[in-house]
Amino acid sequence: MLGLLILGGAGQAAPLALTPHGIHHLGSGGQLFLASDDAAPADAAALPAWLARQRPATGVDLFGGAYWLVAQVRNDSAQSAWVIDPNDTLIDLVDIHVYGPDPHSPPQTLLTGYQRPHEYLLHYGKNVQLEPGATYAVLIHFSSPYYARAPMFGVRTQADYRKLVGKENFLMVASIGALLALGLFNFFIFSITLEKASAYYALYVLTYGLAWAMTFHVFADLFDWHMLQLHYVPFFLLPVFSTLFYTHFLRLREYSPLLDRISKVNLVLPLLLLPSCFFALQYAHTLATIVITIWMLLALTCGIVVWCRGYQPARFFVLAFVALMLPGFLILPANLGLMPAMVANAQLVTLLGGTLDGLLLAFALADQIRLLRNNLEQRVRERTLALTLSNDALLTAKEHAEVVSRHRIDFLSAMSHDIRTPLAGVIGMLKFALRDQSIRGRTQEYLRIGLHNGESLLTILNDILDFSKIDAGKLTLETLDFDLLALIGDAAGIVQGQADAKSLLLRRELALDLPRYVRADPTRLRQILINLLGNALKFTANGEVLLEVRRARTPPRRDGRSEIEFIISDTGPGIDADTLPRLFQKFEQADHSTTRRYGGTGLGLAICKELVELMQGSIGVESRVGIGSRFHFTLPLQEGSAPAADARLAPRHAHHACRLRILCAEDVRTNQIIIGTLLEAMGHAVTIVENGEQALQALGRGAYDCVLMDGRMPLMDGEQAARLIRDGGNTSFPIPDAHIPIIALTANASEHDRQRYLEAGMDDFLSKPVDEALLFEKIDTVIDLLLARGQALPPALPVDDDMLARQFGLDGADAGAKADAPAPADPMTAPVHILPLAGLSPQHLQRIAQAFLVEAPRRLDLACHAVRNGNASAAAAAFHALKGSAGYLSRPTLHGLCHQMETLASNGQLDNVEQFLPHIEAALAEARRDLGDQPGRVAAG
Repeated sequence: MLGLLILGGAGQAAPLALTPHGIHHLGSGGQLFLASDDAAPADAAALPAWLARQRPATGVDLFGGAYWLVAQVRNDSAQSAWVIDPNDTLIDLVDIHVYGPDPHSPPQTLLTGYQRPHEYLLHYGKNVQLEPGATYAVLIHFSSPYYARAPMFGVRTQADYRKLVGKENFLMVASIGALLALGLFNFFIFSITLEKASAYYALYVLTYGLAWAMTFHVFADLFDWHMLQLHYVPFFLLPVFSTLFYTHFLRLREYSPLLDRISKVNLVLPLLLLPSCFFALQYAHTLATIVITIWMLLALTCGIVVWCRGYQPARFFVLAFVALMLPGFLILPANLGLMPAMVANAQLVTLLGGTLDGLLLAFALADQIRLLRNNLEQRVRERTLALTLSNDALLTAKEHAEVVSRHRIDFLSAMSHDIRTPLAGVIGMLKFALRDQSIRGRTQEYLRIGLHNGESLLTILNDILDFSKIDAGKLTLETLDFDLLALIGDAAGIVQGQADAKSLLLRRELALDLPRYVRADPTRLRQILINLLGNALKFTANGEVLLEVRRARTPPRRDGRSEIEFIISDTGPGIDADTLPRLFQKFEQADHSTTRRYGGTGLGLAICKELVELMQGSIGVESRVGIGSRFHFTLPLQEGSAPAADARLAPRHAHHACRLRILCAEDVRTNQIIIGTLLEAMGHAVTIVENGEQALQALGRGAYDCVLMDGRMPLMDGEQAARLIRDGGNTSFPIPDAHIPIIALTANASEHDRQRYLEAGMDDFLSKPVDEALLFEKIDTVIDLLLARGQALPPALPVDDDMLARQFGLDGADAGAKADAPAPADPMTAPVHILPLAGLSPQHLQRIAQAFLVEAPRRLDLACHAVRNGNASAAAAAFHALKGSAGYLSRPTLHGLCHQMETLASNGQLDNVEQFLPHIEAALAEARRDLGDQPGRVAAG
């Protein structure tokens, strides 16, 4: 059988002479028996009879087993302190019985082995007393699940053995420590260079050190950790990590693809045989020996081939594996039982060879780094030259790009002004013309169409400018507290006319737990909603568009903001799957014929995406052809508080309390008429000039309270004029009041232009086309500023209300024009109907009535349910929604009750709300009855 080694002849019975040099191996003069269940004899007298019952063994089976070894020893020295040392392999259990000269004395019993405590660190030796001149019988029982080689049982003096233990322990600890240091150092190198060869080398040497630390019982002696099944796991992993190392280090795929493929055997075979450590432990040692032999031969072959092909760092690799294989060739055949052991303590010799291998491999890595550094320095010089040339080209390109960017910004500013200025005039004049009550019939319709087209052109222009600002990173967001529900209602109201014109149902479904007030940019949120709702209405021919707003089903955010989800669904034609991925790209539409059929720039969705992402949200779309589309976006919104009253919500055409003398510098005639008319309607005296130079002359000649200054004018623009005003003018144009408030009035709508005008000394900024409410707010701010400075302002003059009513098309003019018309019916007694709306046919109003009949009861049910559950915010939201629907009714009862209930619910007074629920139910029932009884008269009145 493979692995059987003969310890000694059975016939030898002469005592072994114990000299001061000790005995190398008791088996050389002893007898070997197979161990049975018999216990050791009680004394020397019983030993002959006991030996007669034992079965002799020809040798130790390396696949494990239990044996008895018997030898006689005669102490021919003067020493009495000795050590019996089992060595040269792992032995699980060793029981040593020493019988003295007295045949009836009990033996000295010594216990050692892997599973037992050791008197000497990392060694099995046990102290024993052997008197000089006496003869002893030594009976040794040893057993183990496997043997690396045939065990040796030596005898040494205690002094010599302590020296041997100290020397061997030093070599073991130094070798294992060196391997550990090499591994950790190369992990550090890997963390800097990310070179895989360093990482694999570190794993290899650490595994090598771990394998031999377990072999020498470091963990058993230091930590009392015994796990025999794990001893050969590191030995099976050695070929794996080493092969990963040398294939990268030797660049084997480049120098020898064939050997690179063959080397994969070293990756697969060890991993396939590794489970033997747990399921066939007696064979693990032999299998590991075979695997390691294949690995070393293949690795050495690869190193020699690569070295011969010109890769110089491979020479250290070859030397390293020669150092590893020299002790291997002396030891591995003995491990397989092919030859007797050639050296004492073969395990230590192998550890020393492995440590030398690790050191030489470290030299190999260092040589590789040196070679790479030399190559890198050459490449750096070449790359530096290339980068120098490239950098010069990039600097030139950068300067050119900056020039182009400046030109683009200037071009956008110029285009913004040059296009918006005449367009603002067109829109303003058309609005004034439509206020003229003498215009009727087809002419009025033509004017409405012209106004609609002008506003559409302004929208397209705003889209282009908005996207340009986003693209240039110039768009900024404001953060304000606002009413979310009101904003959603405003957005829906703006596009309601578009829905009614196509007989489409525009529905809103708002979750009851939505926050009423939030903190974000209301202008941009409204822009997103209007854009998406407008798109849905534009592409939907029949059916409905639904706006849903709810809290997103996501975990709460750490910053306290709520994820609010907005969903716009339609019953339009749908979008095919190939188009969806590019839908949010600029100048992109679902079909190239879309522009011809519906108009638009294809920038709307791209702007929505950019705005949503600027607000830290996300946007997406799902669609099915023939069914419809579903656009959705989610924004993180901070809950806010009720905003302060907005001056822009002042009644239309309201008058200021004080009368200002206002100088307006504007070169476009249409804008002069529009701005002058608006300011005079607010009760102010207005002087118009056409450029900055005339403005300076006017300020030098007369007293004014405020200046509206256009930004781009002939001769002298607004920016130059503002700087001169703040400097007190010059010798030609002295300015008495250098601190007069100046408001920039320009079609340049970008934030870049705004900052430029403010830096020129202007106090505020107003974009054209002029928003009447915003103009009122700006002038109101100027009045407050002047009063705070202590300046006396005259009160506003009385205004001819009838004249203004006729000018602006208000009810006063209608009353005069229709003095003879019969008085309208009392809305509190007449049947409830839908109020007539301008531009809507009876069919449209009937559709609104039908939507109210379906939607209003559901809203009231939601409100009642929220009240009963004590959910004040949900109740307020439901009453708010019902109030919006009731606003179309001719009788104000239901609208007023809903408004009152919304206020009470917002203040948490649900008990008072519950008392009024019967009144609301009665008012709603009456409205539904009247609308249901008169389906053909919903537009009457």
